[in-house]
Amino acid sequence: MTPTAHDRNHGAGLRLTVLGCRAGMPEPGWPSSGYLVHLRDGEVLLDCGPGVAAKAAARAAELSAVFISHMHTDHCLDLLVLGKTLTQRPLPATRLPVYVPAGAAATLRRLNELFPLGGDGPGEHPADHVFRDVFDVVEYAPGEAIRVGEATIEPVAMRHRLPCCGFRVEAGGQSLAYSADTTTTPAFEKLAGGVDLLLAEATLEEPDRTGHGHLSAGEAGRLATDHGVRDLLLTHWAHTDGGWLDAQVARARAQFDGRIDVAVPDHTFHVSETQEP
Repeated sequence: MTPTAHDRNHGAGLRLTVLGCRAGMPEPGWPSSGYLVHLRDGEVLLDCGPGVAAKAAARAAELSAVFISHMHTDHCLDLLVLGKTLTQRPLPATRLPVYVPAGAAATLRRLNELFPLGGDGPGEHPADHVFRDVFDVVEYAPGEAIRVGEATIEPVAMRHRLPCCGFRVEAGGQSLAYSADTTTTPAFEKLAGGVDLLLAEATLEEPDRTGHGHLSAGEAGRLATDHGVRDLLLTHWAHTDGGWLDAQVARARAQFDGRIDVAVPDHTFHVSETQEP
């Protein structure tokens, strides 16, 4: 696979660790969508698809918030698993903020109700109410920035089959943007204009003609060029064999002259403070 993912250690600035990057359902070694943004004063999880919960739970002490882009299962299903996992350890004094699209709070509560622990013991188990007792679920509004520690995180409405937001994260003079699932849209200027790192889906080989709302690798490269992005990190893989990933990088490279990296689980990417040769 060329180029390979890089653990780039340039100091204590903004960093992003890929927990999962598989489009749709996971496969061995490739969880679905989940990205951990490291701040100086905590960590923020962007999406929590199948296979992400165990990795996120291992960093529960550092988690400051979770943001869900949309309610397709490959981006949100492990929220329930993460919440149930956190009930197996002493709960913190304050609930973990989870920011979700409009209407998602009720959906998540119903999901939890479908899978109670039950049993013969008296009273209720904390795992039966994770979206009440473990998480503080807040429905965000596109365009309204949210402060998490040192970071400002703005949801930006994208174009997908379900209502979906990408997220622009700014902290310590650095910036990154996460496209989530989307086709091309003028909203990319607000989402990614001038960012240091764009985490963009590269799901398709060719532009989407179905209206489902996904990017091809070439479109991701063109968007990075058009909006003055410094570095591009491609993700949301429909396939994970090396030859296919190489071809996707080549498609993006034909449209973008900057640095291109490949999202691979458990790799950390440091936001560049200066343009690399």
